[in-house]
Amino acid sequence: MALDGTTLAAIKTEFEDKLVGGRIDKIYQPQDNLLTIKIRQPGKDLKLLVSANSQNPRIHLTDQDFSNPLKPPTFCMLLRKHLESGRIREIRQPKFERILEIVIQYKNSTGELENKILTIELMGRHSNIILTKENKQVLDSIKRVTGKMSRHREILPGKQYKRPPEQGKKNPLTTEKDEFITELKESMNQPLYRAIMNNYRGISPLIAKEIAVRANYDGTKELTSIKQIKNLWSPFAELVTAIKNNDFNPTLIYNDNHKDLTAYAAFDLQQFNSPKEKFKTINQLLNYYYTTRIKQKKINKLTEQIESVIANNKENAYKKYNKVKGQLKGARNAEKYKLKGELITANIYQLEKGQKKVTLNNYYEDNEEVTIELDEDLSPSENAQRYFEKYEKAKTSVKYLKNEVTKAKNEIKYLNQLENNLNNAESIAELEELKKELVEQNYIKEQKSNQNNNQDKKLPPLKFKSSDDYDILVGRNNRQNDKLTKKIANNQDLWFHVKDLAGSHTVVRNHTGKEIPEDTILEAAQIAAYYSKGRQSSKVPVDYTLVKHVNKPKGAKPGMVYYEQQTTLYVDPDEELVQSLKIKDS
Repeated sequence: MALDGTTLAAIKTEFEDKLVGGRIDKIYQPQDNLLTIKIRQPGKDLKLLVSANSQNPRIHLTDQDFSNPLKPPTFCMLLRKHLESGRIREIRQPKFERILEIVIQYKNSTGELENKILTIELMGRHSNIILTKENKQVLDSIKRVTGKMSRHREILPGKQYKRPPEQGKKNPLTTEKDEFITELKESMNQPLYRAIMNNYRGISPLIAKEIAVRANYDGTKELTSIKQIKNLWSPFAELVTAIKNNDFNPTLIYNDNHKDLTAYAAFDLQQFNSPKEKFKTINQLLNYYYTTRIKQKKINKLTEQIESVIANNKENAYKKYNKVKGQLKGARNAEKYKLKGELITANIYQLEKGQKKVTLNNYYEDNEEVTIELDEDLSPSENAQRYFEKYEKAKTSVKYLKNEVTKAKNEIKYLNQLENNLNNAESIAELEELKKELVEQNYIKEQKSNQNNNQDKKLPPLKFKSSDDYDILVGRNNRQNDKLTKKIANNQDLWFHVKDLAGSHTVVRNHTGKEIPEDTILEAAQIAAYYSKGRQSSKVPVDYTLVKHVNKPKGAKPGMVYYEQQTTLYVDPDEELVQSLKIKDS
């Protein structure tokens, strides 16, 4: 959802308290349409985020860190020239529009005080960040708008800045009851929320529906009477009064499972019965909302990409497996070719060139009759030689095809393991490591990036503490499984893995050198089952053995091992137990 006028009014109020008087210290442009501005106030530093991104236009204080390009973009350099060391003197929201104007005073090259205005327009794909002189002459903008792009207003250096057209909407902060009734009378037979939204600027569909709900109406139903309009006035006026009195109550709405973000507003929203979270400031809410939302979008995008790669390669692996398995079945008929060659040779005196087939007694199988196809253009001995050649070729291909069947089975097993790792991934860092593994295994073509990449930080294994105080480590992905089993663990540690299913390597560290207690073994088995394809099952078989009995075949893909001298336990994965033993910082 986009920032509307009501949310921007709350932002303006907080900015007046936190930013006015502050000195602009540093300006960065980490992305094409995004700025971060460091502002110094007595005893504290603040970071202002301003984005003209068409999907997430926004402005709020943030604690988020960004990677900045080595060479600042042109607009960033211009802002530094005109604004750095300047002081914020005023924050304005003209006519309750989705626009904020930040007035910044600084000393020019001659030592005189000048005002510059940083205008932030938060209007979807038309969002922009514009720097002007006090007389509204444009110095530049983060998105230049030419006459070809918009005939209504150009935003170019030297042009006079004009605000976006008001589209005939009224300012809700200056509206009286009679005017409200008159305006909405012209919107009969429209949905209630549209009647409000289309007549008053700065009010989003969410807030318009909230006004309807507070009047005990369904905002999606049509406006059909003057009585409805009069009933809508009271909650409308209450909202306006709250804005004028700076009486905000920042609220975040979750869906019923309390995981996905549904909506936010500068006020409590009565239209939702799902879980809510209150924030002290609108800036805290927006920082949390957008950081979480953007992170979730990145997680979803990475997950979809990895899912697609795994699914496509699994499909190809199964096709290859079925194909070579069929070829192997055919190749295993090699002995039939040898038999036919030997029977032709044994009866060569009875055969003549030009025969298309012959029926002979199989003296290997109680003289059963065998019909053999012949090439009429070949002599009997040449036909025999042809069958012996087929036999040798088939015999050679059996060995090759057996190897290909094994390779295809191992690839399916490996891709199933990747799929399990993906299902268990809980962070962007884990997904990035999975993607890196897919690149290393040539499932994804590596793309070079010019940006600084800080994602090479090594993730540690998941860490748990058993009820007997033993450390239990779990690999997050295949490369980590290898490192955990072959480098971190020692020979006396216990190694666990779900039987015949994809799952993470799980290791109990034997820090005492004594026999590991049964309770810890059971807990480790339950953790191993939980981080496997058997998570949703019961009585999951889990094998465990000493690490010294776990080996990796030469040339095997990451995470692929074989083991011996194992004991098998049957356990039920227990999420409550797993979470209670998990060390939260892991």
